[in-house]
Amino acid sequence: MAKNKLEITYDYDFPLWALNANAKPYKLAWSINQELDLALTKVENLKIGFTGGKSLSIVNYNDINEFRAIRLLRNRAEESEGQFDAFLVPEMKNFDYFIVLENESQTLDENAFFSKIKEIPFVQFAIKVNIKSLKSRDNLIF
Repeated sequence: MAKNKLEITYDYDFPLWALNANAKPYKLAWSINQELDLALTKVENLKIGFTGGKSLSIVNYNDINEFRAIRLLRNRAEESEGQFDAFLVPEMKNFDYFIVLENESQTLDENAFFSKIKEIPFVQFAIKVNIKSLKSRDNLIF
């Protein structure tokens, strides 16, 4: 009997920025909203399930419209039972938050966007991450 194998390839064609910020998620989201005139709102936590009943619960803020989606994700998972690793991207434990920018229009200048984020007083450090170099990049697909 012949066996079929399903191969799935994901598109990681979106900018990912890692931030160090000494602030709670709601305070960072509010500051980004004020600085960039966005509407990041708290939505249900992302639940990432793994084999063996293990899972992560990640704080998630979104601003989604017709042409773009901006997500603010906390790297450290909230406390929950069955949790095995407390980070969304374990190889980047030094960073507190990630910003995922999915832009279908040419109206958003990515460099200007992140220059303004770096100006927020409690954002200590922000860098662009090469997604293809991350081992746990599949955790960013949802």
